[in-house]
Amino acid sequence: MLPSHTCRICGTADNHPNFVGREMMFGTREEFEYFQCKCCGCLQIKDIPQDLGRFYPPGYYSLTVTNNNRTSPLRALLLKHRFKNAIFDRGYKLNQFLANFIKMPDLRVDTVLPVEKVLREAGVADFSARFLDIGCGSGSRWLADLRTMGFRHLTGADPFIKSDVHRDGITIYKRHIDEMTGSFDLITLHHSLEHIPDQESAIVSARRLLTPNGVILVRIPIVSSYAWRHYATNWVEMDPPRHLYLHSRESMQLIAEKSGLKLYSTICDSLEFEFYGSEQYLRDIPLTANNSYWLNKENKIFTHDEIEGFKKMARKVNEQGDGGRACFFFRAT
Repeated sequence: MLPSHTCRICGTADNHPNFVGREMMFGTREEFEYFQCKCCGCLQIKDIPQDLGRFYPPGYYSLTVTNNNRTSPLRALLLKHRFKNAIFDRGYKLNQFLANFIKMPDLRVDTVLPVEKVLREAGVADFSARFLDIGCGSGSRWLADLRTMGFRHLTGADPFIKSDVHRDGITIYKRHIDEMTGSFDLITLHHSLEHIPDQESAIVSARRLLTPNGVILVRIPIVSSYAWRHYATNWVEMDPPRHLYLHSRESMQLIAEKSGLKLYSTICDSLEFEFYGSEQYLRDIPLTANNSYWLNKENKIFTHDEIEGFKKMARKVNEQGDGGRACFFFRAT
């Protein structure tokens, strides 16, 4: 008889299917038990480690990011006019003229989606919008790109950074989400929700910080995907024990509804990383190993054709709504 576990998302107590995942980002290969709820489908760690901080060492990628996106005042002004057209459909003629002098940067935050598409989907109306990025580490690429576009009300929060960061008009606080104050038009959790022990509390806290017409964007890996079905515990996005929860579409919608939010749009945004990273794990190669393709694209553990195949597969699962990464857009009910 399998032991009974209670799902932290929907409360179902049952003999849920069990899985054992290994820590493979740094290659310690320490094992952690997970179970997948029979009811809502959420895959979750059996016991949340009491010492989560030790799994985010100084070399952890989000704690070492810096953004050097400074630009001249003139270029910043011209870019703002170009993005005004790209995001808000304003200033078309001026944009056509400026296109002769300044090229638009292709801004993508570890996603197939351009930032301007994300902002359109979120209904951002103008440059006065206020942003909060939760779990962004010490240097949020998302906030840096927003600043390049011309936005100025840019805030982040992450409890694992060493201290508050004030850089290039961006402020990132060393705080948990429930310690934040203020009101924001777009609150983002870019691959951070899965790291938070109390899921409902995190979403409720985000809901509390929304302006009346505000939007919460949650980007997470999901088990409602080809990659989970194909790779199981070798799926690179499982990332034990840092990823405490790997939501299904059903469990993500359930926790949002319980928190007073309505899901209005979902977009899959898998990259080839999902496939080459998982293939590395099948070969017992950690992400940070010397021969890791993720660490150094000059490492030839995959052929050119294999990498192209991973890119093609990522596009395919996104088109089919079967990607292992998804963007969920919520509004308050």
